[in-house]
Amino acid sequence: MLSKRERDRTNWLIVLIYGLWNTCDQWSKILIPFAQWSIEPRPDYFWLLMLNSIGNAAIVIGSFLVAQLIDSKGCRLTAMICTVVIGIYQIGIIRIKDFYGFGGFNLLLAFHHMPLIVDACIAQMVGEDGDDKERSRLMMRLTIPLSIAFAAGPYLAIQILYIVSPSIEVSETICGCVLLATVLPLCYYVMPTTNSEKTLSRLPSFESYMEILSEPKALRSLLFLALISGPYNAYDQIVRIHLATRMLSNPGDMSKLAFVLGATALVANIFILPFLQRRFGPQQLVMIACTFLLVSYGYLSQVSEYFHLIIGMPLQVLGACIAIGQLSAQVMSSVPRSHVGKAAALIRIVQVTAIIMTPLVTGYYIDISETQKLCTVSAVVTLFTIPLVWRYGGFMKNNFANLPMMMSMERTHSD
Repeated sequence: MLSKRERDRTNWLIVLIYGLWNTCDQWSKILIPFAQWSIEPRPDYFWLLMLNSIGNAAIVIGSFLVAQLIDSKGCRLTAMICTVVIGIYQIGIIRIKDFYGFGGFNLLLAFHHMPLIVDACIAQMVGEDGDDKERSRLMMRLTIPLSIAFAAGPYLAIQILYIVSPSIEVSETICGCVLLATVLPLCYYVMPTTNSEKTLSRLPSFESYMEILSEPKALRSLLFLALISGPYNAYDQIVRIHLATRMLSNPGDMSKLAFVLGATALVANIFILPFLQRRFGPQQLVMIACTFLLVSYGYLSQVSEYFHLIIGMPLQVLGACIAIGQLSAQVMSSVPRSHVGKAAALIRIVQVTAIIMTPLVTGYYIDISETQKLCTVSAVVTLFTIPLVWRYGGFMKNNFANLPMMMSMERTHSD
């Protein structure tokens, strides 16, 4: 049994692991669109999105495998295996030029589950009978390194291109090596190894998912979550691919955009959401957030220049953070304490599944009118969501801590 001081130290080191993982994740994400344009035969936008969907489908399927690994082998070994596999993925994916080989290599993303492992660690550290406030505080800490990673990752990627080598392969290789050199030893020395029945009860399983889905409040919240996160993440994918076509001449643009979006997410989580929560209920907050998204999609559907992205996308991130954070909190509050970790895993699966549907949402329109058509589709979906929240969201009566907002930035490797 760890003392309080040792447990606090371990908790902060887990936060550090989470931050390093997501920094390397964002570092890799900003470079992969460059590699996708060098694939032979060269795919169009639709097939690029299909390649992304393969990776996200692997993430969904891999959640069950990783949960079983945690169950049987513990958090430490599972985290080390995931780190090694994703490190190999980051080093190797940039070198693959064959279309089918690229899609097959994306299957390694089945091990992209450090967030799930961290949730299991928190559950093990606190225990099923632990204090809800302590659990919430630990999970809310994760939003800080995650927001920083959204700015730091792209910044490091671009700086390597400027300072070390203009080769994208060099930057991506350094990214994978940094992940292995920093996260792997920390996982070995920090992650807990002892499994208990309390921890195992928090791991996702098919039965647990069905129990959560049988709760009407959770089911409705997850439906709203899919309707909001699907178009949001679809646009994120398209923008990354679209910007990659111009980044070769001005690679700083994507870095600046990522920095602005990461800063927006951090400010929204720490300042804006708590401010709004003191004045509005969850149902009103979700409708306000959908209005933000609707305005953003409407604005971005009429413009295409990079400058307008700096204006429109932060508003989009703000709306997504508020809506997804509130809906995630509703899901987690509608299940028993023993199912909080399972609910978090289900939220992740729903969001990743929504990303997989991106090619179906966008169709073949992307080649014709690029992001404007997608914004129009996203605006229609969001406009449809607002009356649904007003009509069927009356169960959202109480505000909860903004701890699940980290889910809003788990776009998984949506690029």
